[in-house]
Amino acid sequence: MVKSLNGVLSRENVSLKKLNTFRINAKASEFYVPETINGFIDLLKYLNDNNKRYIILGGGSNILFLDKVIEFPIIYTGFFSRVEHTSHNILAYSGASVIDVVKYAYKNSFTGLEFLYGLPGSIGGAAYMNARCYEHSVSEFIDKVGIIDDNFDYMHIGIEDCQYAYKRSIFQDKKYIILDVRFKLDKGSKKLIKPEMKKYFKDRKNKNQFKYPSAGSTFLNDYETNMIAGKVIDSINMRGVKVGGAMVSPYHANFIVNYNNATGRDILNLMRKVREEVYNQKGITLNAEVRIISNDENEKL
Repeated sequence: MVKSLNGVLSRENVSLKKLNTFRINAKASEFYVPETINGFIDLLKYLNDNNKRYIILGGGSNILFLDKVIEFPIIYTGFFSRVEHTSHNILAYSGASVIDVVKYAYKNSFTGLEFLYGLPGSIGGAAYMNARCYEHSVSEFIDKVGIIDDNFDYMHIGIEDCQYAYKRSIFQDKKYIILDVRFKLDKGSKKLIKPEMKKYFKDRKNKNQFKYPSAGSTFLNDYETNMIAGKVIDSINMRGVKVGGAMVSPYHANFIVNYNNATGRDILNLMRKVREEVYNQKGITLNAEVRIISNDENEKL
């Protein structure tokens, strides 16, 4: 563990099972929860000064833990969950859940984020990955993002500096830590917003997206070639294929699910099996959307 830092809670051997949507039963050997921005910055400085590898964990919706014990520091953003608004926009801190932010928008008569209702994970993760569903990306509604940059300064950058593309952002390439997201939203009628929220939630439920723990879509689509990963996987009849406790969802071919106490290795091995079969039968190389977290930094799909 690192030295005691003001504004940072620290614990050892913390279960991560409820902090990742695959519900993989992993533990964090070092677990930190910053409670202030200054504490967060001091922690990052300490880890960097000591050349320590670390990851930032929000809602855990796009994370696959491979090892039973993660042997490097995990920084959890759960304390940064405040949501507030002005007459023109909503400011959501990175640890706030996507679902809670959509509910907050509804409560305060803001429209635009209804398509996200039911999506797991945190706002920080959604901004990091440029979460996309129902033909919309979260970046369409972002105005500015508050970050700790690589000089450990807290600052805000505009949407034009985020370099958003299909499930891509500058945050995946630079050591920027997302602290908050400001959304530009229109005012609307609660009577119209609520049915939209229910529509998207019902569609997710009807597609059995909540039946088993998963990270949602496992592989990326390629819209330039009109390659939809789920359709390609479905075309070679891989629904229901299993490896250990992992299974290709019977309801959505691009969902790999934890149907029976899967390990991270079960999930990864099934991802590899699907990828290999798609390449062998279709000549298409699938790229993972899920981020693989391993003690071995060289572990890849």
